[in-house]
Amino acid sequence: MRALTSLKVTAGVVLMGVMAGPAGFAKDKTANQEPVPWGMQSGNQGCVIFGETVTVSSEPDGNNGFTTHTLREMEVIEAQHATLPKKKYGETKEDLDALQTLSMQDHLKYVRIPKKYTPEQMEKARAMCGITPQ
Repeated sequence: MRALTSLKVTAGVVLMGVMAGPAGFAKDKTANQEPVPWGMQSGNQGCVIFGETVTVSSEPDGNNGFTTHTLREMEVIEAQHATLPKKKYGETKEDLDALQTLSMQDHLKYVRIPKKYTPEQMEKARAMCGITPQ
């Protein structure tokens, strides 16, 4: 009986963690995220810093489990010698392919940081770009 009670408590704690989802654990994580460069890594003539928003939702799947959906969006925070056709992009194959094509055509470097960035994250992103504060 004691083992069964312990198993129920453990299952309850795990279930609470799953219900909180990655978003529950990610709140402190954004301050520790390093900027991520992509696109043209050398010889770039312009740079765009994107703020990334991650939205996570969970719903019961009908089999005593949960299905988690993650939606990622990027918004232009700052650009140097670059103009993009849109200000917001989803992290879909179509949008990422279009950004990659633009990067190759216009020799652009991209840097991704959390939308709620720290001053240190912005400073590192600018250093990766070569953008001087205005």
